[in-house]
Amino acid sequence: MNPTRAFLSACRLGISRSISLRHFRNRVRFPTLGIDPSVNHSIQGCFEYGIGVSISEGANLIVPSRATLRLGNGCHIGRYVELGPLGTIAIGESTSVQDRSILVGDVTLGRYCMLSLNVLMTSGVHYYDRWPHLLIRDQDMLVGADSVLAVQHSRPITLGEDCWIGMNAVIMPGVTIGRGCVVGSNAVVTCDLPPYSVAVGVPARIIKRRLTFAPPKRINWKDPSQYPYFYAGFELSSPERESNQGMGGHVARGRFAIWLDCEQAKEVCLTVRAFGGEKVVLEHGDIQAQVSGDQWSNCQFSVKDPTMPTSFSIIGECKGIAVSDAWTA
Repeated sequence: MNPTRAFLSACRLGISRSISLRHFRNRVRFPTLGIDPSVNHSIQGCFEYGIGVSISEGANLIVPSRATLRLGNGCHIGRYVELGPLGTIAIGESTSVQDRSILVGDVTLGRYCMLSLNVLMTSGVHYYDRWPHLLIRDQDMLVGADSVLAVQHSRPITLGEDCWIGMNAVIMPGVTIGRGCVVGSNAVVTCDLPPYSVAVGVPARIIKRRLTFAPPKRINWKDPSQYPYFYAGFELSSPERESNQGMGGHVARGRFAIWLDCEQAKEVCLTVRAFGGEKVVLEHGDIQAQVSGDQWSNCQFSVKDPTMPTSFSIIGECKGIAVSDAWTA
């Protein structure tokens, strides 16, 4: 090689590996993100992140086109973690993913979760018996090339709020883990876990419960024993509850869910108000109710599935809402 060209090539390589330059590029591209200069990122799709997110040394963020990676406020991504969405990976607020964990495919983690070291969650599998005479790699390629099979390939993993996943645990495709679950070290979770289960082993089995999860017919924000039934989307950490004490209810700023005993009920009712005098619309399925910001409103919604939590969306510009009571009718 020409000595001049070799020198210029070496300079370009040195510049591309410069920690200072990588730090500058990250600050320009991700101005409010706490990202270590050594993080490897290839982002062709959508990357959304909140306030106070940190991504540690050597992490890998691989977001192809048409894929989404979403990190909520206060998320922590540990060293050498790999995040590779094929559809969407969404990590809830104040959730931590510790060193060398790998999340691939379609994975949703709720708020306040803790993933220990070396946790694996992948929503897809390799194929060995669909065309057993073919190489496994070739079977994978055939599935990917088939429009029907490709859509069925990813079976999303969902982890509820306040879960703790132990070191070296594996969560298999299609598994839903309920709120408050604990999964022991080295466990392999192959089927759904109900809320507040403690599961260990290969395959994982339930050995006890953190608490008896029995949704009541009515819940009130002042009763700490009823926090689990303000099931998702509420600001329930100790600092958040202290900060929101004057709101008169538990605070939600986006989608949220409550879980009541709806077996004999026709309606779920909420006492709710919006912040700052704003009026917003609360939506559950195809039913909408207007919520005032000046006073508390009682809203009624038809029960859609009595065996599942009731989920709501906030429609319109709003800093948040407060829910003080919920009951069935």
